[in-house]
Amino acid sequence: MKLLEAMRKLSIDVNDREICKKLDTLMVTSKDDLNLANIKSLLQSPLEFDPREIPDPYTQYVKHFIYMVKRNEKMGIQKYFSEEEEKSRKSKKDSS
Repeated sequence: MKLLEAMRKLSIDVNDREICKKLDTLMVTSKDDLNLANIKSLLQSPLEFDPREIPDPYTQYVKHFIYMVKRNEKMGIQKYFSEEEEKSRKSKKDSS
């Protein structure tokens, strides 16, 4: 659910929302759960995360999430998904 919430925060177009709907459906119908440690790692540093750490069929959603993060950063839209990430980015910004 944390991944889905983060993706919804980054959604800016119809395609993003449709992908979120598909992920929600998959999560409801799938017997497999995502590893919480992997999701925390993804949310803390999405640009450094290797999508291959997530099993199929979730890999494509992780790749889209990373794409969304990159796209939104290029547009100047930054979202924080964990307290650690927000603190880290604030400290980097303050030290510059």
